Amino acid sequence: MKENNMMSYEMYEDFKETMVKTIKTELSAKNNQPGDNDLSQRIEQIVRTEQERHRAIITQLAGRLESIEQSNTKTQNGIDNLQAAVKAIEIPAELPPRIVQHRISLAIESKGVFWTMIGMMTTIVLLCTMQYWTAKPNYDRIDNDLKYRYIKMKGEAQPDRIAELEEIFELHRDNAKIRQIKRDVEEYERTIQRKVQLEEQARLKEREAEKLNGKAAKLKREH
Repeated sequence: MKENNMMSYEMYEDFKETMVKTIKTELSAKNNQPGDNDLSQRIEQIVRTEQERHRAIITQLAGRLESIEQSNTKTQNGIDNLQAAVKAIEIPAELPPRIVQHRISLAIESKGVFWTMIGMMTTIVLLCTMQYWTAKPNYDRIDNDLKYRYIKMKGEAQPDRIAELEEIFELHRDNAKIRQIKRDVEEYERTIQRKVQLEEQARLKEREAEKLNGKAAKLKREH
């Protein structure tokens, strides 16, 4: 900034010296003419005015140059600080996962939304009811199956026995007697199954015994 002021001052001195020389030359050429005193005074006044004007311009330019230099200095300092801050920032190798939360809200003020919710709730209730009745045991089928097995155990379907079963199972249901009938039927079926197994084993043993007797008789004849 000082160099700029020196250059401006030197330019001003050169300009002033040139102006002074020019004016002195004109004054010396016109000193012998009448009425030149007023002209000389006017010229000197013009020179002084121009000198003051140029001095003010140079001062103004010097102030502007100084302001520009200060602004440039502040700007450079800001750039340096920004670069230092950027260098100080640590960038992680992996960015943390981004969590996005979605929220859905329903306003029941709308009639469409209200009736839609009512329909959905009704459908859910119906499905639950159907699921319950589907999973519920078929007691009628179970009772009929037990009746058939009981009659089969007794050996014949007499009218009085059928009427008794209807009384126990349908008209005046007696769960205690039904449980007893079930135990009797299951015991009878296990006994029959065991009997069949024993008879099958006896038949197999009898056949095996016949084979052994035949083999023994054959050996006896050969010897």
